[in-house]
Formats: sequence, C-alpha cells, structure tokens
Amino acid sequence: MKRPAFFLVILIIAALPAAAQNTSEFGLLLGGTKLINDVPNTQGQTNVNNFKFSNSVKEVYWGVQMEPGTWFRVKAGQMDVPLIALDANNNRVASGKGKIDHVDALIDYKFSEAFGSTGLFAGIGMYRQNQSGTEDSNLGLSAGVNADFPFSRRYGLVVESAYHWIHLPARPRYITLSGGLRISF
Repeated sequence: MKRPAFFLVILIIAALPAAAQNTSEFGLLLGGTKLINDVPNTQGQTNVNNFKFSNSVKEVYWGVQMEPGTWFRVKAGQMDVPLIALDANNNRVASGKGKIDHVDALIDYKFSEAFGSTGLFAGIGMYRQNQSGTEDSNLGLSAGVNADFPFSRRYGLVVESAYHWIHLPARPRYITLSGGLRISF
C-alpha cells in the first residue's frame, strides 16, 4: 500500500508545474434572457420578446485549454424565461413563465486582445424545460461570443452573449447576456 501511494505523490508533484500554466478555469455568470420566437398577436406586448433581467440566467462553467487559444468548456445553467408551446393547430402560443435547465459542451476559440481576450464558441447541449411540474427534454445548440477582462492572471471579469436553439416541439430560441467572475488555475 505504501508503494502505490508513494508513486501517486510523485506523479502529483510532477504535475504541479502543468497546473501553474493557467490551463483550466472556472466561472460564474449571471444575466438576462430574451425570447426571440415570433408568437402571433404578441407584437408590442411587454411580456413577450423583451430582454429583461427578471428573465434571468444563472450559469457556471469549467474550461480546460486543449491548445493555445482553443478551450473545451462544460457549462451548466438555468434560465427563468417565458415559454412557448404549440396549440392544436401547431401555432406557437405563449404558455407562461418557466425554467429551462441546460448542460452544454462547448468549443471556445479565444483571441488575444490588448484588454484581455475575446472568444467565439459553439456546442451542443441537453435542455430540460420545466413548467408547473411538466417536463420536456431534448438536445439543443448554443453559440456566442465572450470577452475576458483580467484583473490578474488568476481572476477576471467575463461578459458573454449566447444564442440557444432548443429542439423542443415549439423550437424555442433564446438570447442570453451575462457577466461574471472567472478564476483560472
């Protein structure tokens, strides 16, 4: 038992310099969402198609650098949003407010800038819509842009805008705008 533990300690000590290279990061993002589907007879109504921070999004992510400028991120989040559904004639109708939980696997391409970095990302995810106890789950796509304004090598402010297309019967689409803290390891 002592010999495997000794080798494990040696391997961990040997891997410490790699951990000091800022090859992974963790972030927490908060913001608002906007439903961008066209629902008939809702133009001009204040409860549909408006960006509001009361239509909130809360996300957490972990990313690892695969190559210089290329990151793989796993992002999990929850959106409190106006939901849409299909009526008997397959028309989109507003169906009240609910929650959409999601977990995404994203590829993020970062570009070095004078102020920090900007990035383009895209990926696939699993989305679950929940309204009053009824749940519906399916795949979805996510794509967007982000910017990282570093305070130091370890901490930074991240601003992100993302487009979410969810493969549910009404095909809801949302845009999120969020900001938060990034911690690099």
